[in-house]
Amino acid sequence: MLAQLGDIKFELITQFNGLTENSSYNYAEHERIDDKPLLQFLGANLQELTIKLNFHTFFCSPEEEIKRLKEAAGAGTALKYIKGNGEYVGVFVIEEIGSSTEQTSNDGFLVSIQIEIRLKEYTGEIPEDNEQEKGFRKR
Repeated sequence: MLAQLGDIKFELITQFNGLTENSSYNYAEHERIDDKPLLQFLGANLQELTIKLNFHTFFCSPEEEIKRLKEAAGAGTALKYIKGNGEYVGVFVIEEIGSSTEQTSNDGFLVSIQIEIRLKEYTGEIPEDNEQEKGFRKR
């Protein structure tokens, strides 16, 4: 397994194509008379991740995989994100799903599609599962 978002597992066979992690920081700018503005550090912004995937009929059902992602995004579900090495990254929501069809069959069914999902860190309360996260390393 390369990674897991909630109960959606990204296996090697779904072709995990990349992960981009963005961290940014927030500053307030205070204007001053006859001088340059003064910056005040306010803290970190929410972390953002972009995951690139390729779904191909040789490995999975692209329509089913896209449906699972869209259902989780549409429900506003906060999902735990865990890397394949067991590292628990945190809780995220799916903020955006983009797709680019690469290949279809003669009758219009998806054969291969590139998916890019953008995740945003979620800091609100989440319902606890009954399952324990044994073996996961906190970041």
